[in-house]
Amino acid sequence: MLRQPIFSFGVVLTTLFLVGDLARTQTPTLGGYKAPPGVYRTSWVGNTFGGSGGPNGFGYWVQDGVAKLAVSPDGTAFCGVDWDEAGRCVGLYKEGQVNRVLLKGAGKETAWGWNTANRALAVWKDTIYIANEGKQLLRFRWHPGDINSAVFVDETALPAKAVAVAANRRWIVVAYPDAIELRSAQNRRVVRRFPLQGVKDVALTTDDSLWVLAGKNVQRLSVTGQALPGIISHLQDPTAVAISNRNPHQLLVCDNGPRQQILFYDLKPTPRLVKVFGAYSGLMSGQPGEVKPNKLFGLRGANTDAAGNLYVAMSFGNGPNGHCLLRCFAPNGVLKWQVMNLSFVDTFGFDPDSDGSLVFSRDAIFRLDLNKPKPGSEWSLKAFSVPYPQEQHSDRLRYGQSAIVRDLQGRRVLYLIGQYAGGFQIYAFRGNIAYLVGKIGRNDSWAWYVDSHGDIWNGDGPNRSLLCYRFLGWNSQGKPRYDWKNPEVWPWPNDFELVRRVIYNADTDTLYLFGYLRGETIDSWGVIGHTARCYDGWRSGSRKIRWTVSMPVNPHGNDQGQPLTPQAVDVAGDYLFVGMVKPEDNRQYTHIFRVSDGSYVGSLYPGPEVGENAGWQDMPYAVQAYRRKNGEYLVLVEEDWRGKNLLYRWWPNGRQQSANAH
Repeated sequence: MLRQPIFSFGVVLTTLFLVGDLARTQTPTLGGYKAPPGVYRTSWVGNTFGGSGGPNGFGYWVQDGVAKLAVSPDGTAFCGVDWDEAGRCVGLYKEGQVNRVLLKGAGKETAWGWNTANRALAVWKDTIYIANEGKQLLRFRWHPGDINSAVFVDETALPAKAVAVAANRRWIVVAYPDAIELRSAQNRRVVRRFPLQGVKDVALTTDDSLWVLAGKNVQRLSVTGQALPGIISHLQDPTAVAISNRNPHQLLVCDNGPRQQILFYDLKPTPRLVKVFGAYSGLMSGQPGEVKPNKLFGLRGANTDAAGNLYVAMSFGNGPNGHCLLRCFAPNGVLKWQVMNLSFVDTFGFDPDSDGSLVFSRDAIFRLDLNKPKPGSEWSLKAFSVPYPQEQHSDRLRYGQSAIVRDLQGRRVLYLIGQYAGGFQIYAFRGNIAYLVGKIGRNDSWAWYVDSHGDIWNGDGPNRSLLCYRFLGWNSQGKPRYDWKNPEVWPWPNDFELVRRVIYNADTDTLYLFGYLRGETIDSWGVIGHTARCYDGWRSGSRKIRWTVSMPVNPHGNDQGQPLTPQAVDVAGDYLFVGMVKPEDNRQYTHIFRVSDGSYVGSLYPGPEVGENAGWQDMPYAVQAYRRKNGEYLVLVEEDWRGKNLLYRWWPNGRQQSANAH
C-alpha cells in the first residue's frame, strides 16, 4: 500500500516533542504526526511472511528459531523452539503455509508462548505432545492436516526439562539428558525410567523398540532399557533421529558435523546406510556460503511424510538467535517449498555501493530486486557469511547484532554492534564469507559510528571526549588497519551533559550529536537522549552549529511512566530518521527530519502489508537508511516481534507512485 501525505494524525505537539528552550537554534512546530511528502509503502526483509493476520496470538510469520522437528504422515511439519518473541514456540507448516492460530496452553504460566516454549515435541495421529521449558507435558488434539485446528487438552508435570519426546499408541517416551522415561499413552503416568547419559534425541518404532541418540552413537534399546542388537556409530556430530513416516523400518539421522548431511539407515536386520541427502560440507561446499537447496546447515531435525517428501529443519542454534529455515523436498530431491525467518533482535544494513540491491545481516546476505511491486517479494537469500560449522559457537550466531557495511578501497567490511552497543566487531570478506579481523569497544559506551571513509567514531569516550579512529588502509593479511592507541580526540561541547549517539558525514564535514544537554533529565539507559545537534565544519576548523532540536518521545514510555526518548537514529541523503522505542497509539513510528534545518518532515509507520504490526525497538542501532540514485529512500527498521526487518520504501517527490502502485 502506498501512503500519501493527505492527512495528519490528531496528536497534539506535546505528545511528540519536548518543549525546547530559547537557546536552541530551532525547535520544531507542528500540529501532530503526519505522513511525509510524496508516497511510501511498507515492505519487509528476512521472513517468508510479513506478520499480518491478526493481533497477538494470531497471524502469519515464521518463528524465530527451531530446536526440534516432528513431521506427521500427512505432511505437516511441527517446529519447536524455546523462544519466539510473539509466542509462536510451536509452528505448524504445510505446503508452504504457517498456522494462523497459535497453540496456547492453559493453567499457570510455566513457559513463554502460552506455555508452549520447548525443545521437545512429538505428534502421533491426532495428538500433539509438547514438553515445555516449564517442565510440563502438554497435550493438544488436532485434525491431521488442518494446521489451525489444535486445541489444548491437558498438562502433566515432568521432573526435569526434556530434550526429546516420542509417542505411539501405547507409549509416550520422554528423554532427559541423563535418563529415558516411559509413560502410558492412556494416562501419562510413569511406567518405568532408566538412566542413560548424554541423551539428545529418541525415536520410537512400531514394535516398541527405542532408537536413542546419546553422545555420538545411536543405539537400539527395549522399553525396559535393555540393549538390543544394532548400533550406529562413526557419526560426526549427530543432532536428531526419526523413524520415517513412509518406511517404518528406516531411520533418519541428522549429522551436523563437517558433512552436514542427512543419513538414511535401513534397520532390518541391522542398521545399514542406504542413502545420504545433502551436499557434503553443506554451506562450505561449492562456492562457500552460497545458498542452494541441497546445501544444508545447522541440522535440527528431518523426516519424511507418508508420500516420501523430506522435511529438513535448520538453525544455527541458541534458540531464537539461530534462525529457522524449513525446506520440503520431493522424493526425487527437488525442492518443493521453503519458509524462513532470518531475523530476531537484528538490524540489517545496506551495501553502500549496491544502490540498495544488497543487504547484510550479521550472518546472511540478501538480494533486493526493487523492481518487484509486491511488498515482501523484493528480498531473497543470496548467501550466509559464516564459515559453518567451523564457527558454530561464534558470538554473531549466538546474539543479535546491527550490521553496518562499508566498501573501503575496493573491499567490503562488516561492522557489527550488539544490543548493549559497546563498540564493533569487524569482519572482512573472502567471497561470501566474513572473517573476524578486529574489535574496538568499551563497556557502557553507546555512541559509535563508521563513516563512509571507514573511520570509526566514538561519541562517549573517556573524560567527556569524542574519539575518531582513522582507517589507515589494508595490511598484507587482508585486515583493515586502525591505530587503536592514537585516536583523534575532541572534548564534548560544554553544554552537553551526556552524548549517546554520534554520526559523521565525511563528504560534507558534518557532525551530528545526540544526547542530553545540562539540565535535561536522563530518562533511561541506551536511548539517544532528548537533544540532536548538527555541526558544520567539524574537522575543518570553522566549526558552527547549524541547528539544535528536541527529539520526539514516547510520552509515558519509561519505567516511571515518564517520557522516553528514541532508540535509534540514522542519516541518509537529505534526511534524519529517528526510531522510537515503543509503539504509540499502536503504531511504531520512525520520524523524519531535514538535515538542512532540523525541521520535522513526517512519520513512517507499518502499513497493512504487515498487518500494521511492530514491536519495540530493542537495538540502539535499529534504523538503517539509504538514498538510492533515483531519489528513493530505503529505511530498514528492526522488528523482532514477528521476526523481520521492516523496509520502508519512500519517494519524497512521488514520482514512483504509478510504477509501484498495486
